[in-house]
Amino acid sequence: MAMPDPRYEHAKTLRRDGRAAEASSVLTALLAERPGDIGALYALAVCQIDMGERGHARENLRRIAGAHPDHYGAHYQLGRLSQDEGDLRAAAVHYRQVLAVSEYADAAARLAQCERATAVPPVRKMIEQSYVADRGNLVHSLRLKARHILPLGSIAGVLLAFLAVPLLDTTGVGLEVAYPLVLIVLALLLNLALSPITIYIRTRMYTAQLYDYGMDVSAGVFRRSKQFVWYYQITEPPTYVRRPANYLTHTASLIVSYNDTAATTVRVQLRGFGSPRQVDQIRSYLQSRIPSERLPIRGPWT
Repeated sequence: MAMPDPRYEHAKTLRRDGRAAEASSVLTALLAERPGDIGALYALAVCQIDMGERGHARENLRRIAGAHPDHYGAHYQLGRLSQDEGDLRAAAVHYRQVLAVSEYADAAARLAQCERATAVPPVRKMIEQSYVADRGNLVHSLRLKARHILPLGSIAGVLLAFLAVPLLDTTGVGLEVAYPLVLIVLALLLNLALSPITIYIRTRMYTAQLYDYGMDVSAGVFRRSKQFVWYYQITEPPTYVRRPANYLTHTASLIVSYNDTAATTVRVQLRGFGSPRQVDQIRSYLQSRIPSERLPIRGPWT
């Protein structure tokens, strides 16, 4: 029986210490010499997941599952990747393959989650059965984050103004210059004082409630709008948006296009409701709901 390569154990230690990139390099070198080492290939895929290299990880895991259908670790990781990306049906297939071989980790619990989520009937079937188009259960509650609209410019302006005021005493600037500057400082201070109130109001006014079958979006303060969008109305996968200002506030937004009539399309924006990771998870959820709702409902009805 061949002895395990010491580099494999070294890579395991590196990953355990949080050094996935170094472990990946060790495993890549090992596989260059021993391309058939399934243990090393699986370990490399796990490191790639840690580093966010999901495409490469999925490719390696599929190679393992193809060559060794009973490799429950590969199927489990493929299931988790699919579940994280919102492809719950594919995730359920992999979890079932895991459970056919072993009661591994939380595969049974994850399978149950996927089956519950994919058991939600399409709107058309629901209407045919009950003659009522119910929204279903609340799945996600979203709200504009205060940090997304934090008036960084106002704060910077106030700081600059405070720095400018002492200069009036040292430079002997006349009243014709000092008076307008004082007014600017007062205006900026007033804006800063009112900002917590306006921010609080806006975070309560810009919301979205995501249900089993659609989403309820509210926006605006004085020009208030509320709209309910069925998932079958969504015309294309939601667009993830992150502009330069979002990097300062660690937020992102989604743009959703949907049919408000059979012939016209409009867009609604879910602004800065979470971190980039949270926003991408909501994007995956909405994308996973579109096929099950849109395909049965469109066609003979529109």
